[in-house]
Amino acid sequence: MMRNPLLYGLLLLSQFASAAGVQDLRQLEQVAAAFAEAEAGSDGFRYQAGKADPRLRLPACAQPPTAGWPGGQKPPFTALELACAGQGWRILLPVTASQLSVGYVTTRQLRAGEVLQPGDIKLMPVSNRALALQAVRDPALIVGKALRSTLPAGSLLRESQLRLPLVIKTNQPVRVVVQGSGFAIGSDAVALGNAAVGERLNVRVPSGKVISGVVQEDLSVLIAAP
Repeated sequence: MMRNPLLYGLLLLSQFASAAGVQDLRQLEQVAAAFAEAEAGSDGFRYQAGKADPRLRLPACAQPPTAGWPGGQKPPFTALELACAGQGWRILLPVTASQLSVGYVTTRQLRAGEVLQPGDIKLMPVSNRALALQAVRDPALIVGKALRSTLPAGSLLRESQLRLPLVIKTNQPVRVVVQGSGFAIGSDAVALGNAAVGERLNVRVPSGKVISGVVQEDLSVLIAAP
């Protein structure tokens, strides 16, 4: 009884190889190597494709086989998948992974104050060790943040270049809430600066007095009473 499903499938495919021509294994390895090189750093790893089993006899693919990472797996990958839709075969080729110093860079020119979206960044290898230590590696720390200054495409992102987006601008009308133990009093005011949620902001109330509070998610300014 055949205990290895992959080997069994390969033996079945080999029965048809003589009729369709035999797939050149060197082509498979070249496709795999090109894919591994193109993917270098996209997930924080560099991959080196291994050799195909010389015992493989696959029906020749009329078009170059396609390469991709196996579904349902996470980096670092241990194999890549080669497939020929025309002949209906699909095989795994081993790969060796080595971890890289990586960071997120901008995919286009971005202006100061622009809020970053997923398509604005991509993970890339960082050869400079000093810069790699400053690079942001978690997209959750980037997406939704605003830039402090304009950056050209390909710029390595650092936390010091990012801030929460401004939700209140100078001279904007705001609602001030003074909150204490068991009470809350609201009043209209005017912002005296720019601020993001969670930042402290000076405002001028109708009496002319300047007070300071923390910007809330509903864009009100909270002042905690002593």
